[in-house]
Amino acid sequence: MNNLDEVEKLLSYDRIQRFNATKILNDYRKWYDLAKEVFEKDIYVVKEKEVRKIILCGMGGSAAACDAVRDCFKELDIVVVKDYHLPLWVQKNDLVITVSYSGNTEETLSCYIEAYKKGLPLITVSSGGILERVSKRDNVPHNSVVAGLAPRAAFPQLFYTLVAIFHEIGVIEKREFDEAKNSINQFSEYSKKIFPETDLRENVSKQVAAFIYKSFPTVYGSNDIKCVVERFERMVSENGKWHAMSDIIPELCHNEIVSYELYCPQTKIVILRTRNESKEIFKRFEIVKDLIRSSGHELMELKPECDKMIETIVAYFYFLDTSTIYLAVMNGVDPSKTASIDYLKKRLDEE
Repeated sequence: MNNLDEVEKLLSYDRIQRFNATKILNDYRKWYDLAKEVFEKDIYVVKEKEVRKIILCGMGGSAAACDAVRDCFKELDIVVVKDYHLPLWVQKNDLVITVSYSGNTEETLSCYIEAYKKGLPLITVSSGGILERVSKRDNVPHNSVVAGLAPRAAFPQLFYTLVAIFHEIGVIEKREFDEAKNSINQFSEYSKKIFPETDLRENVSKQVAAFIYKSFPTVYGSNDIKCVVERFERMVSENGKWHAMSDIIPELCHNEIVSYELYCPQTKIVILRTRNESKEIFKRFEIVKDLIRSSGHELMELKPECDKMIETIVAYFYFLDTSTIYLAVMNGVDPSKTASIDYLKKRLDEE
């Protein structure tokens, strides 16, 4: 970790306010209530007797919720599409769920149009926008989520809405649904130890930010939590305005570990573990850690105290997302602004 006095200065409450991080942090403070609210509202679905595959379409923060659902319910045949087009293999009993927090995501709307034209069973999720309007026009079941959040901070609304849809259409059982509902308690637990008022020594989010500050973080995890590994890498970029890399065990054992034969002074490694790893994955993690340490690179290892995979995933999303907001403050930038994305959208509109 970087110098304690330096970190505390860089994460002072005045500095957090100065770089406008309090607003997005307040969105994250609401995660328990945002999740709880989902289970108190009606869910709208199509009535299909049998679903062959579930195709989730989304981009950015919306896609992250889709990825998390895929990893939480691996027994289901779920495909996540982050593109303009549905897979060529889609059939008439493949359920398509298009998810766009804003309701205006170009790629997701394109998938909606394709699904509708093909006559596929279709459900939509958004906070409004074009997606809600066309759903009402086309009599497609639409599920509304709370508007006014930063899209990446809307994770609990999007994720648990998808869980509720799965339960409503009967592809997950009551036991799994109840486990999902109980997982929102992770937000309540972690909220006591990740926000600015909690001291660095007790604050895991601040500790992660302090560890990766002024480095190029490389994030490793197992395929069980691929959604977490990718989300963390992307939030380092979107919130922290910084570069990061990631890879998955066991694949990285066949290529990336060779990079530790040379020392790269700006690289630090964050390893994300789970409590229920298989023996094969456990052994590979331990060997990779030995290789990293012997190469002279610094390593941080994390493992939430959660028994259920869904609890592990939502806990990781919560405290790692928050860590990247602190990284933004340490970097002296506003985590809520995404000037490059705004520029890209402007150029696309012009062209």
